[in-house]
Amino acid sequence: MVKKIILLLVVIVLGLSGKLVQAQEMLTPPDPADMDMVPPELEFEEGDYADTESLTLEPIESGDLQDAGAAYSDDETFQLFGADVALLESTGTWLRRGFWYTEIDVVVSDRLWRRDGLILMGQRVGTGTDQFGRPTPLSNDLLVDGGQFGAEAVPRMKLGRFLFRDAKNRDHTAEFIVYGGGQWSQSGRLDANPNNSVGTTSLLVNPSVDRGNGSFSGATSSQYQYDSRMNSFELNYHVKRRMKRDRMELEPSGHWIRRAQPTNSRSLIAGIRYINIDEDINWSAFGIPDTNNDGNLETGNYRVRSGNDLFGTQLGFTLSHDRARWSLGVRTKGGIFFNGSDVRSAFAVSSAFDMGGNGASGGSDISSTNLSFLTEGTLFAKWHLRPNFSLRAGLEGMFLSSLALAPNQLNFAPTSTAELISNGNATFLGGSIGFEGYW
Repeated sequence: MVKKIILLLVVIVLGLSGKLVQAQEMLTPPDPADMDMVPPELEFEEGDYADTESLTLEPIESGDLQDAGAAYSDDETFQLFGADVALLESTGTWLRRGFWYTEIDVVVSDRLWRRDGLILMGQRVGTGTDQFGRPTPLSNDLLVDGGQFGAEAVPRMKLGRFLFRDAKNRDHTAEFIVYGGGQWSQSGRLDANPNNSVGTTSLLVNPSVDRGNGSFSGATSSQYQYDSRMNSFELNYHVKRRMKRDRMELEPSGHWIRRAQPTNSRSLIAGIRYINIDEDINWSAFGIPDTNNDGNLETGNYRVRSGNDLFGTQLGFTLSHDRARWSLGVRTKGGIFFNGSDVRSAFAVSSAFDMGGNGASGGSDISSTNLSFLTEGTLFAKWHLRPNFSLRAGLEGMFLSSLALAPNQLNFAPTSTAELISNGNATFLGGSIGFEGYW
C-alpha cells in the first residue's frame, strides 16, 4: 500500500515538472491571463496621495542604444543594451503565489498506547533467574503489545484560501484539514503446551485483568483481534509573515533574475478541531473446563467497543527558514478538548451442552465526559520545484490523553461502572511525504 502511494506521488511530480524547470533561473514576464492569480496589491484610499496615477510603474521596453556611450536615447527613455528589464513586484511574491493552496501528504506512523503492553493470559513453563540471580518464573504470554501495531499509511489534505494582506505584510488565510481513514490493527494467538518442566497444561488469565471474577482461566487456547481507527477534521485561521523583498540580480548575459531572499519567518494558527477515535477488541478462549465437572469444554468470548469524540480549540505556531530553492521549519499545535467517551462490552462462557456455562458472563454500556489534551509537532522540509509547487517531507508526532481505550476495559466485572474508563493515552509517531501547490 505504501509503495503504491509513493509511486503515485512520483508520477504526479514528473507530470508537473515535464517542462524544463526554471524555478529561480530565468524570469519571463507573466502572461496577462495569469495576472489575476497574484494576490491583490495594497490599495490606497482616496486622499492618501495627491496624484495616485503617478504611482503607476510600467516596465520599459528593451532596445538598442543609438550611441553605445550614451546613457539615454533621444526620447530620454532609459534603455538597457540587449537585455530585458526587471519586473517590478511587491515584497516576497516569488514563492507562495495564488489565492488558493493545497497540501497533500501521506503520513506513515505507528501508534503507541502503553509502554509495557497488556498480558491477557499466560502459561508457566519453567523457572529462570533475573539479573540478580534470583529465581523467576518463566511463562508464555498472550500479549497485546503497546507499541507494535506496525506502520499505517494515512492520507492528509489541507485546502487553504487567501483572505487579505495586512499593513504589516502578513497574509491572512483560512484552512481546512482532513486527516484520517487509517486503521491500526494487531492480533495474537497462544496455545497451551501440555509438555513442560512445570507440568501446567492450561492458560491462566492475568490477575490484573480478571480481578478475581470468573474468567477464561483453564483454557487450552486463546486469541484476540485489536483494531483502532482515528479521524481528524480542522478549521484554522492562519496568519503568515511573508518573506523579505525579492532581490533582482543582473547576470553578465544581460538577463535579470529575481530571487527570493533568505528569510526567517513565523506564523500563528488558531482554530477548532474534531477528532474521533474508535476501538474494538475481540478476545476468545477455547477448551475451558466446565465448573460442573461434567467433562464439557466451553468457549469464551469477550468483546469491547469504545468510542471517543473530541471537540475543542487549538493554538499553534510555525517557525521556518525559507530560501529560493528550499525551506526548513518546525510546527507545533496544542489544545484542550471536550471528550465524550462510551464503552460497550459483553462477555460469556458457555458450551453447546450447557448454555449457563461456568457463570462467567456480564457486560456494560456506559459513557462519560472528561477533558483531553492534545499536542502535535512536525519538523518539515520543502524543495521548491516551481514558485507555486513544492515537494514536502517531515517527521511528525501527536499525543492524546484521557481516552477510553478498549483493552483497558477488560475486567470480567458482571456490571461495570463509568469510573476511570477514560484513563488511556495514545501517541502517533512517524513521517510524511507529499507536495503543496498554489493557484
